[in-house]
Amino acid sequence: MPVLNQILCIAAWPGVPSVAPCKAADVHLETCTSDDCRGCFPRAAERGFLCVSHFDRVEHALMRWDDFVRRAAQLGLSKAVQRDNAGVRTAAEGHVNITGVALALDECRRFLISHPGQIEAWVHAEAGAADAIQFAAAAERAYRSHEVEERPHRIRRVRCPECQQQMIWHPPAWYEGHVTVKCSNDGCRHVLNQDEYEELENAS
Repeated sequence: MPVLNQILCIAAWPGVPSVAPCKAADVHLETCTSDDCRGCFPRAAERGFLCVSHFDRVEHALMRWDDFVRRAAQLGLSKAVQRDNAGVRTAAEGHVNITGVALALDECRRFLISHPGQIEAWVHAEAGAADAIQFAAAAERAYRSHEVEERPHRIRRVRCPECQQQMIWHPPAWYEGHVTVKCSNDGCRHVLNQDEYEELENAS
């Protein structure tokens, strides 16, 4: 069994808020008596003050971060909810109506303040490692909870001009790419570009 005189992952003990305690699978404390325990011995820190698993989580969360922020901004999801055309506010007076994405971005950015620009330097400081794993946990929640990438979906108003079946909207495969609208009928599969689709939509 490992010894406790080594540096432990910052999420092991006493741990950090909103992050599950860091335990090694199938490795147990001498005091463990539970037959159902899947591992209760704290993991050792191997990358600064993080275990390898938590370092990987931070690295993957950072890899997705810039794209998530950019897409949220493009969709207008990172701002406060705007008033409608009549200037009517649905929120109670004095309440700032912020989108869920904006709140998620704010939470993540609070942890990123300590990021020096290089992940290894970040996690080699105890406070930085705590911020790093809390950023990863917050970012993962944001990625799961807030869809910022448009997905293919069926169109109700416009029918295929060839067979009158439903059409499926396919968003651009890359930033500033082109939309395609395809017939859902496997025997037809007629394709419209965005201009053709908009012309049909305006005519309907």
